[in-house]
Amino acid sequence: MVRQYSPFFSITLSHEYFLNRQCPDLHIWPTADCQVLFRRLNIQGRQTENHFQTFISVNDNQEPFMNARQKKFYRADYGQQVFRFYVTLKDPFFLNYTNIQPTPRKLFYFSNLANNAENNFLYLTAPVEEYTVNKLYPPGSLVREARTGQVYEANTKHIGKKKTDLTDPALWAPKGLQHGAAPVAEWSQGKTYQSGELVTQGEQVWEATQKQGLTSEKQLNDPALWINRGQGQLQYPTVQDQVAYSNGSYALRFPEPVKKAVISILGFNYHPEAPAYDTLVSPAETRTFDQPVDQVTLNLTHLKPGKYQIKVNQEISWVYYDPAVSTGKILGVIEIFNHLPDKNPYALLTDAEKIKKTKFCIWFPTRRVLWKYIRKDTRAQTITDVGSTAYQFKLNGDQFISTVPIPLSESVLKTLKLEFSTADFKVSPLPNPPVQRFGKCHQNDYDYLCSEVYLNY
Repeated sequence: MVRQYSPFFSITLSHEYFLNRQCPDLHIWPTADCQVLFRRLNIQGRQTENHFQTFISVNDNQEPFMNARQKKFYRADYGQQVFRFYVTLKDPFFLNYTNIQPTPRKLFYFSNLANNAENNFLYLTAPVEEYTVNKLYPPGSLVREARTGQVYEANTKHIGKKKTDLTDPALWAPKGLQHGAAPVAEWSQGKTYQSGELVTQGEQVWEATQKQGLTSEKQLNDPALWINRGQGQLQYPTVQDQVAYSNGSYALRFPEPVKKAVISILGFNYHPEAPAYDTLVSPAETRTFDQPVDQVTLNLTHLKPGKYQIKVNQEISWVYYDPAVSTGKILGVIEIFNHLPDKNPYALLTDAEKIKKTKFCIWFPTRRVLWKYIRKDTRAQTITDVGSTAYQFKLNGDQFISTVPIPLSESVLKTLKLEFSTADFKVSPLPNPPVQRFGKCHQNDYDYLCSEVYLNY
């Protein structure tokens, strides 16, 4: 018997740092229980570069192979099963060039419950937090402008005073497909485009799905050839995607000492219309203490691996339990749920249990750091950016330091010019700082990360 396989779902890892936007420095590994589930469902999974693709055995109706003509078995038998994956680091410098802030004892949690579809991207990350006035933003903070969905990154430590601050380049830098290292060009008739290549049409951004020659503007509206990416807005992982993890016990602290603790552990309810973590996974427990305590320690080893809400009195916290998780190369976990109905764009199957070939993604933001050039002697006088980016550098002793953080990129910024006291001697372009080693520069009441280059002149 020859089995038929169909693409099932995929996860693409993208990154602003790379010219082709493909992130090769992370690996997606099915967990042990996911591998068992894959074998039971005749699912194959493989990763090539930045793309993890699954294939499932199907019947003649392009449904999961266990489905019969008169009865659909997949959701009935596996609707409450979850495909779990670890996201692990392949490159130790990934955290250097990526604007994410891992927190001790926390993991990044990505899932198809994110409800964060935008510009034909199905993000596995939560929406970036909206910009708020009267809030302190340190450099590197990401916010989203509510009306347009445009994401910005803070250049300097400041308190947001008004919404128009987002357009001040001294305070914020816009992010997205139209603000990367390589500008997106207007579409060109007669040009051949490769799969993944971007073009603009007015304010809209389009991505080619395959190699093709663009003969007319009408082709951009063919979804088989081009995907509309809106105005290029992107979403990224932030602290909102992090969750505490435990591989056995979990200590929960209280804001004030208590003498009585009512403890409830709640799991996911798998309800297609009203999903929530509101299902008790074990009877509620009450503990009393002779003296007030400021924390309790919970034993989670009786739970299945997964995400849980823990409620102790009025305190609510989230924890991801997995006995196999420990610190090290694991950056985060991915959970893909099977219960979602057809109308949910994150669903794996239609209501008739046809394969939807759902494509998920995670976009990582590049890190911005101060660029520092250390001159050899006093003949070097100024560094000027002669390009459209117009970065400015100030001389402090023998150090030229950028006034705002500059994004790190696999691309090379070729518009920096070093001028000397001798008018007829200039050096351009300057080498770009490396990502392998960072120092710190104190500027504008903040200790910025900086990357430095020692000049030979």
